[in-house]
Amino acid sequence: MKNYAITQPYINGLLSDDFLYFEGVHRPLEVYTLRDGGTYDTNTADILEKYLNDIYNLFLRKISLFVTDDYSTDEDTTKLQALLQELIKVKKLIHESAKDQK
Repeated sequence: MKNYAITQPYINGLLSDDFLYFEGVHRPLEVYTLRDGGTYDTNTADILEKYLNDIYNLFLRKISLFVTDDYSTDEDTTKLQALLQELIKVKKLIHESAKDQK
């Protein structure tokens, strides 16, 4: 007889650096470029700020639905965590890249 352990999914394992897609919002290639040591210029800054704004607005919409809904699934919770994690990653990437340019 085999014993199996059921563990909760860990959010870092949920999001990989593969193609990421949140309900119509695509992760721009500039995220990968900066992460891999690319240059940060005005065009890159504009694209990342627009992406951050899109993810932020999506997060606000999802969190308001989550709070007001009578029932939420584990999938809803995981998606909300993934959105928040993506917000944090992009904000940190923008901040660090802008700081390195000064």
